[in-house]
Amino acid sequence: MFIGKGLMKIGEVARLSGLSTRTIDYYTNCGLLAFKRSEVNYRLYPGTVLQTLDRIQVLKNQRMTIPEIHRTLNTASLPETTELIEDVIDEFNCLQTKIIRLEEQLKDAPVHVKVQSSKILESKMVDLGTCVSNNSNYSLLFTSHAGKVPIYQDI
Repeated sequence: MFIGKGLMKIGEVARLSGLSTRTIDYYTNCGLLAFKRSEVNYRLYPGTVLQTLDRIQVLKNQRMTIPEIHRTLNTASLPETTELIEDVIDEFNCLQTKIIRLEEQLKDAPVHVKVQSSKILESKMVDLGTCVSNNSNYSLLFTSHAGKVPIYQDI
């Protein structure tokens, strides 16, 4: 399951993550964290456990239950997810290009037209943001791949 390098005892995981050993123990007992037993029966966690703990915190902040978190963690690594992420990133790139093109067209427009267009765009972006935050699967995709998704900042 794990190679000997990069394995950490629960105390080190707690120190690095800022969580208590009791919380890590709870997540382990719920099946959220993978580990290997040492020769003297210590639980040893892989280096990726810190990323998993970050994902768990994000999902908990979205008020997901432990069974929902377990399902999400187990399905988020499926190949179809990667394809979906790539499709979403492509769509964001396309939308960003359209916004830039619209911005150029509005450069010489009267102020009231710019304000009206800005309000419409802002409304649509809020709708998209709400859709993403209300859907834990989308939200997980965006939080776990945030660095890959270009976001247009100057609307």
